[in-house]
Amino acid sequence: MKTLFKFGMVATALIVFYLMFGASAADEAYNSGVTAQDRGDLQEAIKQYTEAIKLDPKYTWAYNNRGLAYADLGDTSKAIADFTQAIKLDPKLALAYNNRAVAHAMLDDLKSATKDARKACGLGECKALQVLEQEKLLRD
Repeated sequence: MKTLFKFGMVATALIVFYLMFGASAADEAYNSGVTAQDRGDLQEAIKQYTEAIKLDPKYTWAYNNRGLAYADLGDTSKAIADFTQAIKLDPKLALAYNNRAVAHAMLDDLKSATKDARKACGLGECKALQVLEQEKLLRD
């Protein structure tokens, strides 16, 4: 399941955008978090994402990425809380539903995982749903 927590092209594209068009202090903290996460320094990534959130409490991607860092550290409850906040801020953020589905599955909460995976897939991100189907873990 952990392999679904991919950082990916979206974060890289955001960094390039901010470098080209200027970045706020929150953006700079977020970008520092991305860099730290890419090199595997998850504690520093969490620190930087937390700073971005402090500067901009509606920074959806900072919540999502901090959730990924928490998940990679095994703190699934904090990960779910961050994915949930990202979803509250952007109810159409398919990746946050996908990530939360994986986190729920890591806690063996397969009913919640199934619900989030289906929502993510309905929004265009079907990786978690595919894995749950493949592993015969879907629950209604």
